[in-house]
Order: sequence, then C-alpha cells, then structure tokens
Amino acid sequence: MNSFAKYFRALSVLFTLFTAMGDACWTKRTYLTLTNDLGPGLQLSLHCKSGSVDLGQQYLAPQGSWSFDFCSSFWGVTLYFCNAVWNGGNKWFDVYTGKRDSFICGVCGWSIRPTGPCRDHGGKVDCFPWNS
Repeated sequence: MNSFAKYFRALSVLFTLFTAMGDACWTKRTYLTLTNDLGPGLQLSLHCKSGSVDLGQQYLAPQGSWSFDFCSSFWGVTLYFCNAVWNGGNKWFDVYTGKRDSFICGVCGWSIRPTGPCRDHGGKVDCFPWNS
C-alpha cells in the first residue's frame, strides 16, 4: 500500500472515531441547578444560552428548580448566561464563566433572588449582583 493510501486510511479512521464521539466530553462535565428563590407567589421565567447552545425558555414556580449540564471548554472560555424575568424584574447574569467557575463548579446550585443570583458550591455561598 502506498503512503497516500495509508495516510488516507488513518484519516478515515480518525474521522469516524471523532464523529462517533461527537457528544463525548473531553473535559469535565459541569452540572448546574437554578432555583426560584424570588419569594412567595413569584414565578420565574429563565432563558439560558451560550454562544452556540440555546437551552430555551424555562418557567419555575416558587422554589422550583431546573438543571442542565455541559462540557466546559479545555481553554476555559465557556460562557452560559441567563435572562431572568419575573413580576417587576428583567435581569441577566452569567451563570457560568470558565474563568470564574471552572475550578469551582463541578456541581453548582444557583438561588435566583431579587437582589441577584447566589451560587452554592459545596456549602459555600457566593452572591453576585445582576449584570448591568
């Protein structure tokens, strides 16, 4: 077999493997849960997305939760942001940024409050202001 045929066969095998593993996670999988902590009687509408993934509109009753997971970028550039809408509020925040969260959030919970989102990771709670 000539060298071109060997090269082509190797590329075909690699292409097949990468295609079959297209959904594989090459870095750690991150799990986020968002909880409506706005207060009694306030429904929360969330729309979260990244640059390439739109997770759609979610509606959370008081104390209701919604979860999603993803593979973060090896380069630490993953960003997911959410728009939070409720009676009297329309805010947005970065629910995951690689720079801030990659070494903290393997599993993180977010409490969505009127004053801003609060992240719980392993019992430590950090609250953030809404993005301007």
